[in-house]
Amino acid sequence: MRAIWKLYKLVENFWFTFPEKLRFLLVGGFNTVLAYGVLNALDWCFGKVNLVYDLGFSPEVVANAALLIQYIITINISVATMRYYVFRSRGDWRKEFAKAWSVYIFLYLINAPILTFLMLVFKLETWSAQGIYLIFSTICTFLLHKYFSFRKQKRSLAD
Repeated sequence: MRAIWKLYKLVENFWFTFPEKLRFLLVGGFNTVLAYGVLNALDWCFGKVNLVYDLGFSPEVVANAALLIQYIITINISVATMRYYVFRSRGDWRKEFAKAWSVYIFLYLINAPILTFLMLVFKLETWSAQGIYLIFSTICTFLLHKYFSFRKQKRSLAD
């Protein structure tokens, strides 16, 4: 077990030699692929049980249900990985967790109408509509986390 811990610390030390933006792209890429996969898996599963037809739900409603569940499942993973592996934050984890959740709620409130709009107006499938949204959300997520969720506090002379 000690050898595994030493190997992890070696990899971790190497990881933190990367610039923050590169770490964000790698960790954010992982989180994005995970969230995108969960969304599409849920959308596919809901379609397989015929929620769209049997219960009278439209594809947009099903996509938004899948989106909500996906956010609930993946936000905690994203917050934890962004907090430590990108921004290496040492702040109060409860405050940062609450701020990061507020970022994702804000992004969800933008994501749901955009997803619906792209599906209704442009007749896109869930996977392609969400793919378009991801371009916008990647930039917003970085900026909101860097300058809000995990912003480094300036120390005063009294500290």
